[in-house]
Amino acid sequence: MAVHILAPDDTIFSVNRDIARVGFAQLGEEVRIFAPEDFDDLTLAAGDIVVGGIRYARKGMARLGIPVLDLDSIPEALMPFAGRRIWQSTMAEARQVAGNGTAIFVKPLPDRPKLFTGTLLCSFADLIPTAHIPDEEAVICADPVDFVTEYRGFVLHGDLIDLRPYRGDPLCFPDPEVIRAALAAQSRAGAPAAYALDFGVTSDGRTLVVEVNDAYAVGAYGLSPMRYARLIATRWAELAA
Repeated sequence: MAVHILAPDDTIFSVNRDIARVGFAQLGEEVRIFAPEDFDDLTLAAGDIVVGGIRYARKGMARLGIPVLDLDSIPEALMPFAGRRIWQSTMAEARQVAGNGTAIFVKPLPDRPKLFTGTLLCSFADLIPTAHIPDEEAVICADPVDFVTEYRGFVLHGDLIDLRPYRGDPLCFPDPEVIRAALAAQSRAGAPAAYALDFGVTSDGRTLVVEVNDAYAVGAYGLSPMRYARLIATRWAELAA
């Protein structure tokens, strides 16, 4: 197995590639660094992994004949832990709701994460940053929730291997019992072998599921290099099986 990693640069996401490089080297895997312009010339073999964000991971999977799956941001099994209404709609509906003065959270579908950053729309002025998005663009909408802190949980074979704060007050810790219950519900429903499960604590003290992210190209968020590499490798192996 060879691990092909996009050459680090000065972007904020580059740290994930550095951590993956260290982690896979610690695992004793062959690491090959490639430049963006060299991707099409890479020699990929069964069992190889491509690290470089969702875009390059998906391109690598396509080259290797690995089906690319889009996980629901909140699967059915985790809806009882969401604490809010979540649905798929269009930018047109989101704009109409916000234009009428009702707050709505909107983000791209899982297969178009770079389209725009998930954002809370409360008024017509909030629509300006997404003015370039067509009305017919499908998006995920949700009732707004006042999260005071958010944590990313890393799950490997059903076990939580780490929990990292990434927004808000790191001392406002999620309820461990809610985390355990959500993990159990997801496992009973047939969870991926490796994934990220984000939790948030609301201003009124509730611990809610924020979203699920697939592990094949997930951000490290401070996870140790070796654990990060194992998370990625486990999900790639599962998808390629």
